[in-house]
Amino acid sequence: MTIFHVGIDLGTSRTTLTTSTGQRLTTMSCVGYPKDVISQKRLKKDHLLGAEALNNRLSLNLIWPLADGVMREDALSVASTKLILQDIIAQALPEKSANDQIYAAIGVPAQASISNKKALITLSQGLVDKILVVSEPFAVAYSIDRFDECLIVDIGAGTTDLCRMHGSMPDADDQRTLTYAGNFLDNELTQAILHKFPKVQLTPQIIKRIKEKHGFVYDVSEPVLVKLTEQGIPKEYDITDVLRASCLKLTDPISQAVQQLVGSFDPDFQEKLRNNVIVAGGGSRLKGIDNAIEKSLGAYGGGSVTCVQDAEYCGSVGALKMCVEMPEDYWENL
Repeated sequence: MTIFHVGIDLGTSRTTLTTSTGQRLTTMSCVGYPKDVISQKRLKKDHLLGAEALNNRLSLNLIWPLADGVMREDALSVASTKLILQDIIAQALPEKSANDQIYAAIGVPAQASISNKKALITLSQGLVDKILVVSEPFAVAYSIDRFDECLIVDIGAGTTDLCRMHGSMPDADDQRTLTYAGNFLDNELTQAILHKFPKVQLTPQIIKRIKEKHGFVYDVSEPVLVKLTEQGIPKEYDITDVLRASCLKLTDPISQAVQQLVGSFDPDFQEKLRNNVIVAGGGSRLKGIDNAIEKSLGAYGGGSVTCVQDAEYCGSVGALKMCVEMPEDYWENL
């Protein structure tokens, strides 16, 4: 019998997985179900997952079961989450036999409810043999071996999770979960562009591409010119100002949460904490976000902020390390 260890970052937009066999996979956290008999006939499947679902979205009812940063608990969302996990685990471990076992550590937002964690444990039955539900920012800290005084800021699509590390397991006072995250920015940017250019045609995918390619919070920037359509006619639009203003609506509340966690920390260690702020998650790719958070700590004596190198897999790598190292009494048997 072989025991496979798996670390999973179950994200609102993307789910990533890292295994003890060296596999790394990522998938969009969505499931598509055929809209009608025609789409069922065309696709010849009961459901599509990830990129395949997005590419065929006009024929599907798309479900994003983790759209609020935690798993929605209605029956369809639970079933969809299980399909996502089942598919990515099967892709990662094609060599698994019936006698082998899977131990999985799964990252969730810092303040996910107890009921949500229980629902995740329940749906994992039949997929894994033992499960460890971990805080996503704590998994990031574990991946980079930072257990001393530091502050992890994990900016995902549904939530931004903050966690103070101080050489032991963090408690509730050390953690914050904000809904100011990637999806919030998408919504703000959509409204801002439509306010300035009311007739342009936008989709969530267009907005996401703009954000991921051009998003910034510098004081000055080169003009951001994007090609959009108006009633099918393409034209170039300057969105520099609206893009920066939208991005600041994301970074300002995150900076305030960082200030609160620094200001409420043990005074003897506040300086060390504010000089060790680490930004992770997809939001860490926002140009200038490290400088923006540093600037917000000016009144506190300044600070030092860095972004992780491996934004996509940092969480799942940390979950895998925890999976391998955690003592038996931390595990939930399924």
